[in-house]
Amino acid sequence: MNSRKILFIITILTLVSGFSLGQVAITAPSGLDIELSGEVELEFIDVEGAGGFANQDLTYQKVRNRSPHMRIDMAVLSARVNYSENLYYNIEFRFDDESAYVDKQYARLNVPGLNTKFEMGKNRPFVSTKRQSEGYPLIGTAFWKGREAHINSVTEFALGESGKLITGLSFAMKRPLGTDDAAEDKSFKMMVYDDYEPKNGQTFEYGVKAGLQFGGFSALGWFFTGELIDDWDWKASLKQSLAPYSNMGDETDRTHYWMGGRAGYQIAGIDLVGEYIQAQDGLLTREGAYGEASYSMRAPAFLNARGLTLLGRHGFLDLKSKENSAGDELTWAYLSEAMSWDRQMTTLSAMLEINDNLALKIEHYILDEITGSETESSVNDDQSLLQINFKF
Repeated sequence: MNSRKILFIITILTLVSGFSLGQVAITAPSGLDIELSGEVELEFIDVEGAGGFANQDLTYQKVRNRSPHMRIDMAVLSARVNYSENLYYNIEFRFDDESAYVDKQYARLNVPGLNTKFEMGKNRPFVSTKRQSEGYPLIGTAFWKGREAHINSVTEFALGESGKLITGLSFAMKRPLGTDDAAEDKSFKMMVYDDYEPKNGQTFEYGVKAGLQFGGFSALGWFFTGELIDDWDWKASLKQSLAPYSNMGDETDRTHYWMGGRAGYQIAGIDLVGEYIQAQDGLLTREGAYGEASYSMRAPAFLNARGLTLLGRHGFLDLKSKENSAGDELTWAYLSEAMSWDRQMTTLSAMLEINDNLALKIEHYILDEITGSETESSVNDDQSLLQINFKF
């Protein structure tokens, strides 16, 4: 990290260490309680590689901005309407440098007699997990980051005094295959289950999960199945993005499933997590995994902050090779199409919690891609991030 970045970090710490924000609660004319909250992420990003038009290569999509830059990554305004002790509705409006839209909206109903919670609306799949770092695991971005329109239920059964068994069922509109960023940079897109939006030929997805928690240990497994959206998924996404696709078999195959598991253990400020996912979409099989370790401690006194968390994660996401009709084993990797690359990513993060409403994150992402090219087997796109997170 060079002297400019160090000076920038010290300046930001000085400015924000004294701030404290609070949640807003109001009562509507109808008598309903409404809770307003929000979040803003201001980021400084640096991507490896020389910037400027002289360094662009038009044979494949280069990094949009290799020069250091700042941006508002997101600004979220959330409203929660409490209809009763066991029923509320939540809606989140999201703003960034280019757009404004409803990001999430859902109703949740708690039925204490059944130990069950029901949810209906647009939200992440019920196997998603709340990450600590700004960067997602590769398989998180690919499979459970995207929002879906669903109805689901989660039921908990007590196991002794400190344990519980968790089960869940989900019915959702299948999310279309799309693209997203592996880390913070917006080039070299990877294939993901995108945010739900209406598509002609829309299909459904059915899911089940089961897990347990006991003491500091937790484990969860899941399985989702359905069919590809016809013909958006197989024709517009798979066939056009993966050069060998038509040679792999029946290109109209609409098979779709994804399954996986996650295990974690928490003790004395240490949090260990491991996760694996495998997915089948038409003729494409993908698999990925990550391991993560973090340690939370009290922040050193000179930082005038409450807590400090250090995190390390390593993961991968691969497109599994496949035999074509002639019996030849082919890989998907093709230099001009970033969605066909196998990827590995290491995340290093330091997160300083100033107070309940203010945090500073410093992260570095080490990326390794297999591009399928002998002359350029990987691209130079490691990234650094400095983020101030404001909440109210």
